This record gives sequence, structure tokens and C-alpha cells, in this order.
Amino acid sequence: MKKDKTWLIVNEEPLAGYSLLNIFRVLWDNKFRIHPKYLLRFLYAIVLSSITVPLRIIQKIRFHGKIKNTKITEDPIFIIGHYRTGTTYLMTLMAHDKSKGYVSNIEGYAPLFYLAFPKFTRWLIESSLPEVRPMDNVIMGADEPTEDEYTIGTFTRYGYYTGFIFPRNFDQYSKFLTFEGMPKHRKKWKKAFYYMTQLLTLGHRGKQLFLKNPSTSYRIPDILEMYPNAKFIHTYRNPYKVYSSTVKFFDEVFAIYTLQTWDKEKMKQDILDNYKLLYERLEQDLQLIPENRIVHCKYEDFIQNPVDYLKNIYKKLNINGWEKYKKDIIAYAESQKREYKPNVHNTDGDVIQRVNEHWDKMREDYGYKKLE
Repeated sequence: MKKDKTWLIVNEEPLAGYSLLNIFRVLWDNKFRIHPKYLLRFLYAIVLSSITVPLRIIQKIRFHGKIKNTKITEDPIFIIGHYRTGTTYLMTLMAHDKSKGYVSNIEGYAPLFYLAFPKFTRWLIESSLPEVRPMDNVIMGADEPTEDEYTIGTFTRYGYYTGFIFPRNFDQYSKFLTFEGMPKHRKKWKKAFYYMTQLLTLGHRGKQLFLKNPSTSYRIPDILEMYPNAKFIHTYRNPYKVYSSTVKFFDEVFAIYTLQTWDKEKMKQDILDNYKLLYERLEQDLQLIPENRIVHCKYEDFIQNPVDYLKNIYKKLNINGWEKYKKDIIAYAESQKREYKPNVHNTDGDVIQRVNEHWDKMREDYGYKKLE
């Protein structure tokens, strides 16, 4: 059996991009519990965060006022749905529309100093990222899209993905998906989220934003309150594949992010519980969105002909930019046909049993055949 050496990976730790204040905030939330074998990873995060303190101070002095005064003239277009439902590929295609802004790895992991020090930030991110994402072999470059959940986690305690760093407290970070019964925390998150979109809008010179984040799926009423004209692309996929892929995703991400050991069985149950919650929220909240401002994207149909599918999304949601940038989108889609090899996910008895037991209603409502 191959010995696990992932604890030796230190330079991919997202905590390194957190503000020093926020690192101590989340440490306090987690009672400073760090497993000894991850101390080197933690030390790397503390050192890098400390080194970049002056950069964050300079950015705040130079840009805080400009960020606060930035007007969002066009509400964002949100890609929602569970992890592993094609959101990354969809977002990467859309990122070739240069009339829009999006969250790149630079903005996702270093939002607090990239505006003031773009060249240094690019070098830092490129030296920290692996060549491909460990969970699905997607290229990881500084300009490749990522999720704004990473961005919000760098300066608040509300980043759901902080639960990947502190999996022993994963239940608490799951509560931040909905903020149910947490009105004060919800208010603070909304304030931080709006500030983040102002920061991104300033960085992209006023362009409309594409924002891809599965966690947004739980927060649609809050999003509509802040951005009443927001548009949505809701992705979904065969739940047997979603479950297998998500287990792999969590396994791979925990291994390179975590500062604690984790219980794999509990992790699997957390995946099941959080997707069920996501479905229940969507079943209720999608009704709040007018029909002309949402598209439902079935992964299996999208992946067969992504260009035509995306063209129809642009048409239905009345998004401009297709004609000008369609050549770039088509070129990227063609390159993926030649170069990208997707993971193969086994649907064994354990997967079938867990999905049938916990996600049967979602499977039926989304129109997928039941496996026995």
C-alpha cells in the first residue's frame, strides 16, 4: 500500500492567502487544534500571510475608498448547482468572454493585495498552484476561474471552504451555507459579500461579473435582495456520478488543504446531508427567480455540445458578448476535446445504496434512472 505523503505538500495551503487577523480568527473558532503532522503546512501559511501584511495595508490605503465607491451597474450572473456538475467547465468557457469579469485564482486566493501588486501576486499564485487540479485534472493557472467562496474566506470566518482546512469543525462551516438562525452572521456575510463584488468590479474595470460558486445555491434569497436583477445558470447531473465525484473531490482537497485529520465516513455523510439541504433550498428558492432570468443546465446534455448549449444560454438570458467572443469560446472547447480526459467514476454498490437512501427524491425529480 502506497504511503500517504500529502502532508508534505505545503505551498498549496489556501490559509496562506488569508489575512493574518482572519487566520487567528479561524484558529480561535477551531480552538487552535492543528495536527502535528500539518505544522509545516501551518507554518508556511503564517509566514506567507505575515510577509504580505504590508501589501494588504498598502492596498487598503490605496483602494479601500475606491472599492466602497464602486457602483455595480449590472448585477452578476451566477452559476449555481452542486460541485461536480460541470460548473468549472462552464465557467471556463464563459471566461473567454472578455466583456465580463470573473474570479480567477489570483482574485480567489489573494484578493487583499492583488490590486496593488498585480505582478507579484501573479508570480506568487503561479508558484503555488499545481499544474492541474488534483480532483479532476483541470489546468490550474493564475488566470483560470475559481470560486468566490475562496475569496470571501480570506477575510471573513464565513468561507465554507475553511471547513476543508478544519474538517473537525466542518459542521460549523456547513451552517454558514444558509445562516439559518444566525441573523447577525448573515448580515456580516452579506456586507462582506457585497464588498467583495465591489472589489472584483473595480478590478475588472466595471464589467458585469460571472460568479461561479456552489455555496450560492443555498443563499438565493440573500443574493436576490442584494442583486434584484441577477441571472442564474443552474447546473445538475446524475446523482450517482455527483456523489462519486464529490467523494473524490473532498478526499483530494482535504489532503492538500487540511490542518487536521478527518473521519472519511463522516465526510461521506456530510456530502449526502449537504446536497440534500441544497436540493431542498433550491426546490423552494428557484421559484423566486423569474423564468427569463434562469437557465437549467443538464450536465449530460451540455457536455455533448457545450458551444451550442452555451450559445442558447446567452440567448435565453439575453447576455451580450457572444458574437464578439464566440471564436475564442469555440477554440477552447475544441482544445478540450483533444486534450482533456475526464475522470471515470465507478458506480459500485456502496454508491448506489447511499444515493438511493439519501437522494432518491432528487434523482427522481431530476429525471435520472434508479439503479439497484
